[in-house]
Amino acid sequence: MQTKPFGTWPSPITADLVASAFVSFGELQSDGEDLYFLESRPSERGRTALMLWRSAEECFEVTNDGFDVRTMVHEYGGGAYAVANGIAFFVNKSNQDIYQVDPAHGTTIKQITDSGLGERFADLIIDSANNLICVRELHHEETEPTNDLVHIDSISGEVSVLHHGHDFYASPRISPNGNQIVFLAWDHPNMPWDGTQLYLGSFKISGELENTTIVAGGTEESIVQPIWLSNGRFAYVSDESGFWNIFVHETGGSYAVTNEAAEYGFPLWNFGMRSLVALNESVLLAAKNTESGQELVFVDCDTQLETPCVDTFCSFAAMTKHLEDVIFIGGQSDDLSSLVRLSVHNQAIETIRSQGELPVPKSYVSIAQAIKYRNSNEELVYANYYSPTHPKVDAPQHERPPLLVLSHGGPTSKSSANFSFIVQFFTTRGWAVLDVNYGGSTGYGRDYRNRLLGQWGIVDVEDCVAGVRYLVAQNLVDPNRIAIRGGSAGGYTTLRALTTTATFKAGASYYGVADVRALVNDTHKFESRYIDGLIPEDAIDSRSPIHDSDRLSSPVVFYQGTEDAIVPPNQSNKMFEALAGKGITTALFMFEGEGHGFRMSENIRLALQSEFVFFSRVFGIEPDGLTNDCFKTAKVANARWL
Repeated sequence: MQTKPFGTWPSPITADLVASAFVSFGELQSDGEDLYFLESRPSERGRTALMLWRSAEECFEVTNDGFDVRTMVHEYGGGAYAVANGIAFFVNKSNQDIYQVDPAHGTTIKQITDSGLGERFADLIIDSANNLICVRELHHEETEPTNDLVHIDSISGEVSVLHHGHDFYASPRISPNGNQIVFLAWDHPNMPWDGTQLYLGSFKISGELENTTIVAGGTEESIVQPIWLSNGRFAYVSDESGFWNIFVHETGGSYAVTNEAAEYGFPLWNFGMRSLVALNESVLLAAKNTESGQELVFVDCDTQLETPCVDTFCSFAAMTKHLEDVIFIGGQSDDLSSLVRLSVHNQAIETIRSQGELPVPKSYVSIAQAIKYRNSNEELVYANYYSPTHPKVDAPQHERPPLLVLSHGGPTSKSSANFSFIVQFFTTRGWAVLDVNYGGSTGYGRDYRNRLLGQWGIVDVEDCVAGVRYLVAQNLVDPNRIAIRGGSAGGYTTLRALTTTATFKAGASYYGVADVRALVNDTHKFESRYIDGLIPEDAIDSRSPIHDSDRLSSPVVFYQGTEDAIVPPNQSNKMFEALAGKGITTALFMFEGEGHGFRMSENIRLALQSEFVFFSRVFGIEPDGLTNDCFKTAKVANARWL
């Protein structure tokens, strides 16, 4: 065993490896014997392909390199395709039009709509006549977009409105006999985790909707994920009890199936998300979130009994019934994610497609430790802690490692215990990592989410600081070498932490919010009223890091996509100029063609490598092979080491 200072350990997890051709999966759908899924490919500049899997010997792309399957509704997208009867319809990113492909008869792709970028579609489903029903987002020059629920003729491409009048729509789902439909709607200033309405409607012979009624929900009740069990009977998830629990609606009304301090739902950031799958008319398979993590359970809607299922994975996404089995994306703490087939009969599991083989021995992997601690208000905060881990190197006795604190996005999101190359990039080099589920995070009930109401930039920061205090008190980290990193809303938390506390000595902001008022004025419709509940109007400027930069004395590196429609690039530019003018070490990377989140492998590699170099230089750490070449394309100010 070698002895080397923390932060200098040689690691087999390189930035090139992190950014290499490890694909990611999403949006599983079943059609007879065929399983479809999306495969995002960093090596192809982030292009998303529509894949068809029939067996281990037969898995192929049904689109081609001229298509990128991605919808931009709400900018975050989701629900980008639908399949039925051997035909797939999908949204192409470049023009947001819908296309059709029939894999059984070749891969000829036919354009269905021709509407231009002003009209976008998401949450696609196929009706009994092989036409489409979906959410439409219609953009206008002078006013905000309008959203509605529409029907699209799959032959002519003609679009007709089924329901309108609300600011937002999601989750249209047709009954097995095709006669009824359920869908969600909500209005400004609510976000879907604040309050939604669940509609039930019937189809006329003409295809129009009639008798649409609200069966659940309201301005202070969040409904997600309606799912049909049989004709006239469907399940949904509601946080009426304070936690997202499962309900069933039938002719006599609605009743609660579960009533626990646990969550069976999620914040509806993307269309098409699923944590439930119906196995038959009464039994669901559900991903359940508890304080200790996510677990898979069978839920009988008739008896209201729950039975544990496999515990091999730490996350279960995009669950889909396929023939007699269930397919899902299984996340693990010590291995890459994979498409997994679960036998409902005997709970046997089989990996049908993986991101790839773990490129390092598992002895290098730091496993997430779920911890909880108290903040300054004596409230519990939850987090995942990763210790420095290396099978061949140890640190000198009594030395404590540097710490990287992760502040997740959303802010209504949740850190995962899934294997993360970024986390392991740091831990294998002798860093500790703390991934904080600060107040406002999902998975711990509505009251926990609501801690952030009116308190964004205060509660989240305090919970990150409290996590550092906790680890320092445990003698696990060096209090003089603490960095913080975050993207989007997590970037805002990062910048607020750096401007309002002395805890953090360096930071990395990925497309972070610096000017909240500019965000309110510039951002897209979906989030245009989000700030209303997070920061009082009279505090927007005082809580904007750009107006507090005189209190900032720690070095910061910024990463930004030029095509970001959610946090405009001028936010990072303003912060860089402010720090540069103060004589603080700072750097700014602008990535051409990237939006809100980076998809291109070369940018993922460059960002991670430069972030690590930046932190190491600030903390005076000299790991082997450390060079400054990665800053050649950045704007840099006041960096004496360059």
